[in-house]
Amino acid sequence: MFLDKPERPPRTLRYVEEAFKQVKSRKNVRDVVILNDSGHPVKSSMHRDDAVYFSGLFQAIRGRLERGMAKIDPTDELLMLRVRTKTNEVLLVPDSKITVLVVQNAQDNFENGKPSI
Repeated sequence: MFLDKPERPPRTLRYVEEAFKQVKSRKNVRDVVILNDSGHPVKSSMHRDDAVYFSGLFQAIRGRLERGMAKIDPTDELLMLRVRTKTNEVLLVPDSKITVLVVQNAQDNFENGKPSI
């Protein structure tokens, strides 16, 4: 017997716009990409081609991470993926309707050598 996937609330344009606005207004946020449940960008502060390319790269990382984590604990789920370099930080945050990719300036997030988040 196959189990049906749980019903997800539909993603609305208003939901996407509000999420985009809230994230983009944060200090140090450089770019925001909102992805639909298929992993395609639906709203972005990047050029369309860049958003598609960037999303594909991080969706690939996300898929590998989720498959690896499933081996450790199949009941667990990804809440956030955070990748940090000396100058930039990328956050991937999935929810029940959309996935948000955020690129922010990492240097400004440090106060006295410690992250401010």
